[in-house]
Amino acid sequence: MPDVDPEMLRAALTPQEFDPSDEIDPDDPGAVWLLGDDPEADITRISDNRAAIKRQLKSEGAQFVYGLLMLAGALGSLALAITIQTIPFIVIGCIAVPVGIWWFRARWKRWVGTAPYCYKLLTSLGEDAENVREAHEHKQRQKYVRAVGDLYEHTRPKD
Repeated sequence: MPDVDPEMLRAALTPQEFDPSDEIDPDDPGAVWLLGDDPEADITRISDNRAAIKRQLKSEGAQFVYGLLMLAGALGSLALAITIQTIPFIVIGCIAVPVGIWWFRARWKRWVGTAPYCYKLLTSLGEDAENVREAHEHKQRQKYVRAVGDLYEHTRPKD
């Protein structure tokens, strides 16, 4: 570097000493230009919502909606095959309908789980449906008792 002043190069490469008199007062209203305005400086909990969105897209309710969309597409292809009645549409309809029905049934079973459908529907709408779940559990217990017998009959008090 023939055209560079060596003193200027030395000054650029040597670190500057910190002078406490040059410290910026953060309470000074003009210090915003030097320090930058950070409106979230006092907030300690700032989260990234991408993980929450991914979790919602993979939830059972979202999977149920995907199943509904798949079923609608399959039934639409069936209607198209019935209406147009050409070989390509009939083949697509014959493939899409069983796959769509299977996909919807699998997603529906995943959404419902072991709870009754009415319970899941009411709770997804924000209703209190605890009585529906309790009635379903009682019905399942009675069904088991009729099939196998009461395993705890000997421990119950006689009336």
